[in-house]
Amino acid sequence: MHRPRRRQKKDDIESDGVFGRTNLSATREGLSSEKKRNLKIGGALLAVCLLIVIIGTVVASAVGGDGPHIVVGHPAFTEVLNEGYVADAKANIKMMSHTKSGMSIMTVVPNDVTQDATFGVSFRTPITDNRGLATITEHAIQAGSKTYPVKDPINQLQAGSLQTHLETWSEADRTSFTFASRNLKDFKNSMAVMLDGIFFPLIGERDHEWIYRQEGWRLETMDDETSLYISGNAYNRARASQMFPEEALDDFVHDRLFKEHTYGYNPRGLWNEILSGVRGHMIKFYNSWYHPSNGRVFCYGAPEYVNACLHSVDEAVTRMLHDQDKKTADAGGVSVLEELGVSLPQDSKVGFKMLNTIKSVEERVPYPSFEETDDFRLAISWVLNDEAMSQRHEVAWYLIYEMLIGSATATIAKELETLGDDYIAKLNTDLQQWTMTMGVSGLPTEASAGEARTKIVNKLAEISQNGFDREAMAAALNKVEFKLRDLNSCDGSPQGVVMFKKVLRKWNYDLDPTLALNLMDEFQLLRTQLEDPDNVEGMEFILELMTKGLSDNTAQAIATIYPSAEMQSNVERNEIIWLNDSDQYWDKATGLEIMRETAELHRIQQQGDSAMDIATIPRLSPFDLPKEAFEIPTTIKEGVFDSDLTMLENLVPESNNIAYVDFTIDISNMAFKDTILLPLICRLLAEAGTERKSDVEIRQHIDLYTGGLTVEPLVEEVYEFQEDNGYKVDSGKHMITKILIRTSCFAEKGCAELFNLIKTLIYDSVIDERDKVINILQDIVDDLEDDIQQHGHVFTTRRIESRYTLPGFIREQWFGITQLYKARAALLEAEDDTKWDALGTRLLVAHDAIKRTHHSGLLLSITGDEKAISDLGGAVHMFVKDMLPASAQRTPFPDFGKVEHPWVINGNLAMNKEMENEDPFTAFLTPTLVNDVGRGGFLYQPGEHISGAHMAAVQYIGGFFLNEKIRFNLGASQAWAQLDLDSGVVIYQSEETPSIYSTLEIFRDATGWVQRQLDGHENLPVEAQAAIIGMVGKMDGSALQPNRVGHVALLQYLKQDTKEGRQAWRDEALKATKEDFMFFANRLAGWGGESLSAITNQGLLDQAHLKMENRTMTSCHLTGFKCPESTEAV
Repeated sequence: MHRPRRRQKKDDIESDGVFGRTNLSATREGLSSEKKRNLKIGGALLAVCLLIVIIGTVVASAVGGDGPHIVVGHPAFTEVLNEGYVADAKANIKMMSHTKSGMSIMTVVPNDVTQDATFGVSFRTPITDNRGLATITEHAIQAGSKTYPVKDPINQLQAGSLQTHLETWSEADRTSFTFASRNLKDFKNSMAVMLDGIFFPLIGERDHEWIYRQEGWRLETMDDETSLYISGNAYNRARASQMFPEEALDDFVHDRLFKEHTYGYNPRGLWNEILSGVRGHMIKFYNSWYHPSNGRVFCYGAPEYVNACLHSVDEAVTRMLHDQDKKTADAGGVSVLEELGVSLPQDSKVGFKMLNTIKSVEERVPYPSFEETDDFRLAISWVLNDEAMSQRHEVAWYLIYEMLIGSATATIAKELETLGDDYIAKLNTDLQQWTMTMGVSGLPTEASAGEARTKIVNKLAEISQNGFDREAMAAALNKVEFKLRDLNSCDGSPQGVVMFKKVLRKWNYDLDPTLALNLMDEFQLLRTQLEDPDNVEGMEFILELMTKGLSDNTAQAIATIYPSAEMQSNVERNEIIWLNDSDQYWDKATGLEIMRETAELHRIQQQGDSAMDIATIPRLSPFDLPKEAFEIPTTIKEGVFDSDLTMLENLVPESNNIAYVDFTIDISNMAFKDTILLPLICRLLAEAGTERKSDVEIRQHIDLYTGGLTVEPLVEEVYEFQEDNGYKVDSGKHMITKILIRTSCFAEKGCAELFNLIKTLIYDSVIDERDKVINILQDIVDDLEDDIQQHGHVFTTRRIESRYTLPGFIREQWFGITQLYKARAALLEAEDDTKWDALGTRLLVAHDAIKRTHHSGLLLSITGDEKAISDLGGAVHMFVKDMLPASAQRTPFPDFGKVEHPWVINGNLAMNKEMENEDPFTAFLTPTLVNDVGRGGFLYQPGEHISGAHMAAVQYIGGFFLNEKIRFNLGASQAWAQLDLDSGVVIYQSEETPSIYSTLEIFRDATGWVQRQLDGHENLPVEAQAAIIGMVGKMDGSALQPNRVGHVALLQYLKQDTKEGRQAWRDEALKATKEDFMFFANRLAGWGGESLSAITNQGLLDQAHLKMENRTMTSCHLTGFKCPESTEAV
């Protein structure tokens, strides 16, 4: 699952669970009473739909309400519960019930059937403790099934399939599984493997006791063969997550507000309670909840995919019921559920915890910190409801959240800005009982928390009396409308996956799931009331709801969150105490049984799957793939409106009349020494304000007229090609450097204000306002500290990439650990009266270089459906002809694909200087209980060809070898390999691995493993052939959503990528041979410039160094200014 930073950036806000900091959900009203209002059936379809209800099938349009119709249905699903065209979702939807089992089914045929087909299934799995049984069971059923008895069938399939998305997750009251694909045969294969694992897992078999030791917890012996330590996937995950500040807050909130209720427990588990679990608990949990009558199935896509989905579900469920009937007969007529005393679906329902039973609590909550700092935090959380919300209440809470704390310009956020450096905001709508959290971080003292609390309470009381500011309300209305109209996700998840997650928040509670997709009517009604100055009904409703849910609500938890440098060591000490006292928890026989099961796990891990078992996995062949890669339909328009500006026009089937805009401006005029300031400059452009508009007014303007706006620096290598269109490693001299603005608007409103904002931000922003510079630098430091702790693998990969090419070096300077060091140093300069003038001058000079541009350095990429593109035309014309200032430089920018970039000389000098001072083997120390470890080196010299066949070999290593050895055997969260097409650098990366040394030993065995697998085979082994398919699947990717199409098209244009190059690379992969794989393996054996990077703690690093006899890693603390330590300024 996505782990949010303290405060989400606007483009990071997802639409699948938590508003503001993680995602947006909907839990709306019940069935029948709102059916007519929420399922819009067009008049032209009404007669047809009525007939369909009678015959038990639904006619779903392949292109929308007016296109050709194809029947969607299956004889096993005869009970139609609801059906029709849902306008807000742009889809035909049908609710059915599986006749034999009662399993609920939802089929969705979207207007845009080019989107990825999606399958989802969810079971109500209420938890009653913190043993982590939901998550353990979720993963355990993926460790082999009756038809596919390999150790990891899901990954075996995924590594060699065209899947575009695979995700499983557990929440307090449900466990869900989903995948997506664009290939019908692959879709069927994926369904077969997933459903077999769900309904026919091997977790109850006597010869598979090792599964619990793998997925739950186990005892391992250290090298001395006498000392013990604890491991296991669930245990490792629980240990890692408790070190994340936001999860520490979430655990506190739910534990205190939902005492002795399902929502008070953690589906992931707590490490000490996981250790009290046994295999029997897991089996009972599975048998209690994983039954078709307790499940919900989601089938999304073109009609042929939906029909295939229905067929596969019926086949699997019918088979499962037959097995259940046989077991019941063998047990003398007593079913498994009857033996357990479970009645489904009644017993899986979770009730509400009544607000009047929740006591207000106030406590100090520690979070792991780099050091004892002055970053104290205050957070107040409320439970908002104890009955199902109406749609009107839901929309109102979205608006209240946005107006109070949804952005830096919101009322509470502004009230707190003088106390700390950032605000805390979260509206959690995942479960049927919503919670809202607001607060502030960066408080200088613990005493400041009391002041922050007082300010929040007083401001809420003031708003209850006087109402909300009209401008703030208008901005909030625009933001909420975007969330309701935009069908896309911000993390690239397919639209079907996004929809599946949304509907579960109604469906899981036996409410009409379609209501989760259809809030626009209620929103428009409330909006009309709020915007009418003569109508007080809407505002009175909002204020009454806010007062009742917040000001007068005692169901609240108040946390004063303080930094603790001892939290990590305390956890480790408690684990040692537990091990020393383990004889109190079990007798000798039980301990020996645990060790026996662990030994069996090791045997299974070392033995591997048999060729016979591997052969059971359904595979694709090259003949099952389309011959050509998917391409974006882009129209390139040069010299737009007689200017030097180039525009890319990207037409998509459906964007709900939202236009997506990507705009870049060339920054190659900047001096290289000032480029380190670009992350700060981009934040200032977006947030600082102008001479005429304050920072608050600018940000309100963004909220009022756009769907969010981001500004960030961009550097990309320009591709080089052979005569036959094959990719070559870049020389390092040819790259593009831009500032990228990404935003969106409602096209029917013209979008002129959006383009005026772009012009204003670039040319008119005041970027040398000292207080604003200090605030943003502090925010950059805080965000990076949190991000490195939670997503260490991202930073180790960037660190490795920085050693080999200038663009990689620049990206790490902007987005990596170096930026943390440099931002911290710049913060000292900004706060120092004697140094501020020099820093302010550098900012002004850099900004002047950005404005001193030529229109040939501007590129505009617009994306939308036909109406959106048409509606946007006038605003684009106004932007180009009337808004943009004339070019400040006379000479157009050269083609940097042919001419050396101006930053190359000074950039390489800076890069070489840093590489001379830095150890290529570096570990960065942070409060963590696991490791993120990466290893890299270059395989290709500039000008050498990188074949698609070699990329397939990388997929083979990552998808099969590293995944099995590091994720499956060691218990890491993930492991993979990547080959950078621009630089020729290979990187092996692991996430949350328990051992640095063991991980590095596996990395170094990759070459030998490939050679051993190929030895004795005339052709490629089955898994290697599957890796080819998997690599092509990654290249073809997901059906791009409208909010990403324009960005990808823009990057392809800037990098001078070609359709011919992509196709040639794809063809090379599909033609890969054993000789290609062996050639790549031999080259791996001699890769150059090896580098290692790790995020770890001192104890874990010391353990690794005991075994790293020849070469240890230099350690650097993340609290300084440079690695090795230095106080050198930016």
